[in-house]
Amino acid sequence: MRAQTNLPALAVALLVLTITAGVGMALADGAFASAERDAEDRRVAVALSERLVGPTGWLTTRANVLNATAVENLTDARLRNGYPVIGDRAVRVRLDNRTLVETGTPGGGTTIRRIVLVRETQTRSYEPALDVGNTTTIPRRTGRVRLRLDPAPRTAIHTVRANGRVVLHDPSGLRGTVTADLSRLETTRLAFSTNRSLATGDVRVTYVPARETKAVLEVTVDVR
Repeated sequence: MRAQTNLPALAVALLVLTITAGVGMALADGAFASAERDAEDRRVAVALSERLVGPTGWLTTRANVLNATAVENLTDARLRNGYPVIGDRAVRVRLDNRTLVETGTPGGGTTIRRIVLVRETQTRSYEPALDVGNTTTIPRRTGRVRLRLDPAPRTAIHTVRANGRVVLHDPSGLRGTVTADLSRLETTRLAFSTNRSLATGDVRVTYVPARETKAVLEVTVDVR
């Protein structure tokens, strides 16, 4: 009689145990799937962020230095074509608090942040007054200078020095448009060796100064 009385209780206990086991397995499967998605989000986000700031990327001028013009021209199509690692994932790229491009609609995912420099350049030109000393100091630091040399017919420019270093030389005389590499680390003073003094207009100096500002590049990837 007692055994018969315990049968319903045993059945209920078995039912509760089965339900609990099923719920536990479902939760475990959900947690495992979520962990897999998180790991994939992170893998792609890290890979994409590394390539965006890498030294050979088309967004950078050197490692971790973004070209401001390339950044402004970043589009969904260019991002996907340039970085196949994205695939069909939802991706958002932001610079400081500004969204540069968003492919899909990332609802969560993983975000990787990297400190970068943004390099802006602007071409500038001037005609120095060379009446005394045949020298001029470029107003801003620059890695390269372009010179248009157009002295009077009987005037010859034989040598151009940058901070005392010879960067251009022709015994028969330099004329036309020439370029010279300079050090970006110091202000440059150009000196022209000639057979007579130069006048304003004989030389035109074109340089491209750069300004670099710190920013945070933020890459979000959502595998979904």
